[in-house]
Amino acid sequence: AQGRGRRAGRGAGRGAPVDPLSKFSASALRRVSVLGDRPAQFVHTLAEQSTRKHGTRALATLLVLCVTALVTLLGVLTYQLATETVNGPGTSGSSAIVAPPEGHTTLVPTLYQAQPQDDAFDPIAERGEGSGTIPKDQLFGSETEELELDGQKLVREQAETTDTCTSLVWGEGVAESLVDGECSSAASAVYLDSEETYIAQFALFDLSSADSAESVAESLNPNEPSTVPGFLLPQKDGVEGLHKGYSQATTQVMGHYLAVYWVARTDGAEPGDDDTLSTLNVAAMNASTWVYRQVGEAEQK
Repeated sequence: AQGRGRRAGRGAGRGAPVDPLSKFSASALRRVSVLGDRPAQFVHTLAEQSTRKHGTRALATLLVLCVTALVTLLGVLTYQLATETVNGPGTSGSSAIVAPPEGHTTLVPTLYQAQPQDDAFDPIAERGEGSGTIPKDQLFGSETEELELDGQKLVREQAETTDTCTSLVWGEGVAESLVDGECSSAASAVYLDSEETYIAQFALFDLSSADSAESVAESLNPNEPSTVPGFLLPQKDGVEGLHKGYSQATTQVMGHYLAVYWVARTDGAEPGDDDTLSTLNVAAMNASTWVYRQVGEAEQK
């Protein structure tokens, strides 16, 4: 009876359902027994693989950011290059002039002389507060309508005043020196002789001080290697003189004013042994007699 009971018990055990949790536990135990000491290594390997996946994603993200930054940088550089091409190098604001306007030339005088500040102009070495613009009617009065010396005569043909000093010049360096010198107004006049063989152009700039006037005179000097080329814009069309060929110019610092006298033959030819151009250059200096009156008025104050 006991034997039959044991056999029946074994038969009943084979036919009974197995607990799923027990099957999982047995399977886990077998894996552990097979791996031995390697479970920790296995876990470490899985962690390393996971880290590699995260690293790959991080690297891809960094590459995307680098490409985006490079594209942005290229866009900025392209914009700056396009802007510089349109405006010209070294342009600083609307006052700067890099090249002459259409129809003007880049002629600089063949012979250039700069007259430094004279002690006689010390009373007007600094521009006073509240000084107005150059008065056209006083600068270009009847006493400067004709300029004469040693039998050579020049007659004024046209004259103008402006509060935009850079409109009378070409060249970035000259324009910047006028802006730095706080040029408040300027004047220009064109003279011709009776036979229209010679032409003279007079310009006057009102700057903040004698030092500023000297700086502008230096920027106009075509023989100064440290300056950028630039000079006055010719104001007379229809003649060769002052547009091309030979010309002479003199600048004179007159306190906080700078006067420029520029003469040439109307055909632009060289003077040869004729000294008429030199005579007319001196005669043109009488166009600035108004400045001498400013010295007298300053001395009386």
